Amino acid sequence: MNQLLSEAAECYRLNLTEKAENLYIAALQINPNQAGALFNLGTLLLRKSDLRGDQFIKDSFAQDSKNEIDRNKAVELVIQILLSNAYKKHAEEWVRFAELNQLHFPALSELKRQVEIPAYLEKTIFSPEKNQLLERYHPIESSSYVYAIDVVGGCNLRCPTCPVGNQSQMPKGIMQPKLFLEILEKICRENPNHNPDIWLFNWSEPLLNPHLPDFIKQIREKNLTSFISSNLNISDRIEQVMEANPNRFKVSISSLKQEVYEVTHERGDIQVVISNFEKLAEARDKYQASTEIWVGHHLYKNTIEEMQQIKALADDYGFGYRPSYAIMAPIEKAYSLIKNLGDNALGIEQQLFLHPKTITENNKLRRSGNMDCELRFNMTAINYDGSVSLCCGTTKDLSDTVDKKTYFLEKNRVELEQLKYGHSFCSTCMNNNLHLTIQDL
Repeated sequence: MNQLLSEAAECYRLNLTEKAENLYIAALQINPNQAGALFNLGTLLLRKSDLRGDQFIKDSFAQDSKNEIDRNKAVELVIQILLSNAYKKHAEEWVRFAELNQLHFPALSELKRQVEIPAYLEKTIFSPEKNQLLERYHPIESSSYVYAIDVVGGCNLRCPTCPVGNQSQMPKGIMQPKLFLEILEKICRENPNHNPDIWLFNWSEPLLNPHLPDFIKQIREKNLTSFISSNLNISDRIEQVMEANPNRFKVSISSLKQEVYEVTHERGDIQVVISNFEKLAEARDKYQASTEIWVGHHLYKNTIEEMQQIKALADDYGFGYRPSYAIMAPIEKAYSLIKNLGDNALGIEQQLFLHPKTITENNKLRRSGNMDCELRFNMTAINYDGSVSLCCGTTKDLSDTVDKKTYFLEKNRVELEQLKYGHSFCSTCMNNNLHLTIQDL
């Protein structure tokens, strides 16, 4: 028994999770009440989104008569694992457990904030397409309400997993200062007790807009937060943008190999990006900007091997590093691949770790269907001309009528939400589990 536990603990430490799991199972066959084995097996299961682990952990506490498990550290770890897998409802249960049992650990107040529904949100909403009340939760993408404003219609690249690269007739244009200011002022009027998060992009490259630095300054003057995402294939306005000091700046890349990068970021040049890393870092330091900058690494089957190399490059410039699996966008493109609607294959989907079919199948196993979609309850997507999209994941207009646009300045927030919840495409998206929501099964 002791040998099994010792070997299991070493495998756990070395991240040999499958072997550690089997060793703990073997130990529990000898003694089903061994608290340490129950707890460690539980956390291993939770790490791979297997909620059986939740009960193993509860059993470990029940069997821990000698108090060998440090419950403060244990519960903190459990909550963090659950949150990392978007199991917010289950994480909330453990936060309540910590409070009821008067547990104390430094991160408790922050973890509690991450599971509580923000005051600006209603806890439930009636969904016409499901004819039922749907629950809401603390959002995954942002702790504030998000306005994703595409200050540019268009992009300098043609990435095959983005609608600019895989959809025809995407709109082109530049948002003008007058319209931006009117939109910003309306946002402030409609959110008197809450400071929303302003994303200056959706499908576009924001650095293409010559007014971008002024937009950032105006956002800061309104005491709101700003977020930019760029492919950084152009150096225009890098210095002026950093002088304006946005809150967050993400640089999206996929590979450091040009022969790979020019496919996943079509029309892009990775050497230009790297040279612009230098300019971005220099401008940050010159203006002592407080901007949080990170490299968003899109993981494909042929780019995952570069994780350490790209992280090291980000570290050299004092940037963060956040890898994420590449996905097919927009939602209607993913849906066409799921349903094999016509000749829609681009070839790039063969490099995706998660094909849209796999995503919808995995999500179906982990969702009850009782949770609302975050992209409609916590975000409004505004195009460069002031019109509103259904959400940031689709190119469809908020209006459910063909060739009719809905403009942000012409509708109040309640009217916009009513249009979102009455849109026919939401049923298609949610029935195929392509929407953004937490896991609750």
